[in-house]
Amino acid sequence: MTAPTEHDQQLIKLHCDYMRRTGATESTLHHRRANLLRFARRIPCEIAAITATDLDRWQSGLRVSLSSIGTYTSHVRSFYRWAHETGLLDVDPSTRLPRPRIPTRLPRPIPAADLALALACAAEPVRTWIVLGAFMGLRAAEVAAIRREDITDVLVDGRPRTMLAGIGKGRKAFRLPVPAAVVPILCAHLGGQPGPLWRTVTGLPVTAHNITDEVTALFRRLGLPHTMHCCRHTFGTNVHRETHDLLMTADLMRHSSTNTTRLYVEPVAAEGTAAMDRLAAARLARRGRQPRRGAA
Repeated sequence: MTAPTEHDQQLIKLHCDYMRRTGATESTLHHRRANLLRFARRIPCEIAAITATDLDRWQSGLRVSLSSIGTYTSHVRSFYRWAHETGLLDVDPSTRLPRPRIPTRLPRPIPAADLALALACAAEPVRTWIVLGAFMGLRAAEVAAIRREDITDVLVDGRPRTMLAGIGKGRKAFRLPVPAAVVPILCAHLGGQPGPLWRTVTGLPVTAHNITDEVTALFRRLGLPHTMHCCRHTFGTNVHRETHDLLMTADLMRHSSTNTTRLYVEPVAAEGTAAMDRLAAARLARRGRQPRRGAA
């Protein structure tokens, strides 16, 4: 591996500046910059001099999961499409670079006993982060972005209700009711001046990576395989089990399509098994009452 050249770094900076002007979030910019710098270190030339053959060799040499290959490829293709469209490159060398077909992942909700153990062992604010993920469906980036002024009390049907406002994935604004049992947990962190709710020991606002790393570290210390994002799977699964309403679940998870929500909702095996039993019993019993062909 070689360090990215000054020219490479300048091109990556120009690309990220363009993305920022189009409304990309800081999290998206962080991922794009990190992936392009990693890419620049692995190729045998400057990024502006690469050929389609070089890109094929780069992709073939990746020794990571299929999902990670898909992510790296998406970042690289987006960069070269931008470079070509803005006239920095005469051709886009990435047009023939294949995008891996990623198998659909199964939902990953946290079992109730594991969640209870994590909540019992977690120190603050990690415990509150887990609560916000598992009982409000917040993503790590959404938890990190909470500011004191985002939490307000409003009247709903004549009764006060604590609400949380924020900007979610894709820059979509949201406003969610805070469950009554979560209100005192969240409000315990509201002291102080307006601004970010969570800060690191150095006084800087926490990032989504800080939250993901600390929650995952807690689960690993407990010998559990879960992550912060599994808390969101837990929320989706439990809301659907309570409501049996996929559209309502999608709305609470702020998904634009129920197809996305299905990736978070683990079906209840017992209910499906019982339905299959009833269906088979009804059909086969009905058939069993019919006289057999050829019977006297």
